[in-house]
Amino acid sequence: MPASTAGGETQAHRELKRLALLWAQANGFRIAAAEVSLPNQRVRMDVAAYQPQRVREAQRDERRKSDRLVWKTKIGATAIFECKASRTDFVRDARSMKVTLERLDRLHERRLKAEHELRLHYPSIRNGDSLFQEYETLNFERPGYERYEKIIHEVRQLSARLHRNTKFDRLAKYAAANLFYVVAEPGVIPATVLPCGWGLLEREGGELTLKTKPHWHEVPEGARLAFLQRIALAATRCVNREQGIVFAR
Repeated sequence: MPASTAGGETQAHRELKRLALLWAQANGFRIAAAEVSLPNQRVRMDVAAYQPQRVREAQRDERRKSDRLVWKTKIGATAIFECKASRTDFVRDARSMKVTLERLDRLHERRLKAEHELRLHYPSIRNGDSLFQEYETLNFERPGYERYEKIIHEVRQLSARLHRNTKFDRLAKYAAANLFYVVAEPGVIPATVLPCGWGLLEREGGELTLKTKPHWHEVPEGARLAFLQRIALAATRCVNREQGIVFAR
């Protein structure tokens, strides 16, 4: 039986959350917290993170007749990390079915081939959200490639059947974040059974390695701002616990 913490959480799951927090901040999501509740929904995320963004604009100084750079802040990107320490934990959540999994295996190969073609011929799919190509997210649906859209449509249908009424299903349905990741122990979760559009981060020693990139999901600015506020609330609760701060109700 895996060792559990006082709250019933296994040590392995707790460690995955810690590594997810580290990975998020090391990859530009510098605002992050664990156990974050989704705004207006009864869903708690293992780790939620926010990537601050600034826009650089050139403005003309009429007095000095020279250009100057002005930084303006805009609402940044959001990400969710769900941690799975064992295959049993993931399968219980996903309600795995043999026929669905076999079909997803075949579709996975077709999707990889189509995505390779899109990388070669459509540079516009790049989101430009990382200095390092291996971490840059891609929007494969941007070009409107019909064959790829048919594959993704069927993957979404099967993924919905596989993950219906689970936490993965609810988070995607609510358009909760721009990016979604499953964080797992090595070999626990094959890429073919990932919820549609989710990325996969695997633990390798004391760090996480990106095995499957997530797809980019468009989310309104207001929802991203509410998401950031929820991270701030969760972080404040954590600090209060550490400092022994308690407010009377």
